[in-house]
Amino acid sequence: MFAKRDHTTIRLRAWRLDETGSALIEAALVFPILFILFFGVSELCEGFIANRRVEAAAFTAADLIARLQTVSSADVTALKSIVDETIKPFPVATVGLVVTSVVVDHGQLTVAWSEARGPGVSADPLGPLGTAVSLPVGLTLPNSSTIVARVTYTFRSTLSTLIVGDVRLQAEAYQQPRFVQQIARSD
Repeated sequence: MFAKRDHTTIRLRAWRLDETGSALIEAALVFPILFILFFGVSELCEGFIANRRVEAAAFTAADLIARLQTVSSADVTALKSIVDETIKPFPVATVGLVVTSVVVDHGQLTVAWSEARGPGVSADPLGPLGTAVSLPVGLTLPNSSTIVARVTYTFRSTLSTLIVGDVRLQAEAYQQPRFVQQIARSD
């Protein structure tokens, strides 16, 4: 009886020291974590790039409008296609553009004109024409105007249906007109 117990103890010790297959078990435990980590970082980077493209598109829109002396509907439509090209290779079906001219007259900021292109945006995000608005401090000079360009984009990542869903990105850019005191609206 005593010998049988020793034999069982020896087998248990041998079994505990046997490490065949432990690498497979460790890989099975670690692989899902690495998989989630890899795709999470990939999605985060893609979202960061999309956000940077939206910011660049807003700055580009404000800069290009600030170079004009008058703005027509055709100019804003052409500008929307330039903004779309800035956002690409991301899909551009959800890109919205709003360009607004804010005039400073005797310390009062008012909306002179506003144009919108794209889904989900309206032509008066700062307020109806002629209403008083506010802009960040130090952005305006007395008796001048400022161009405000707002770009919106709904980002849909590859795994968005599994993780978060759609993420709405938005950027605003401000620019002083370059060649005139106030950019006029023409049609």
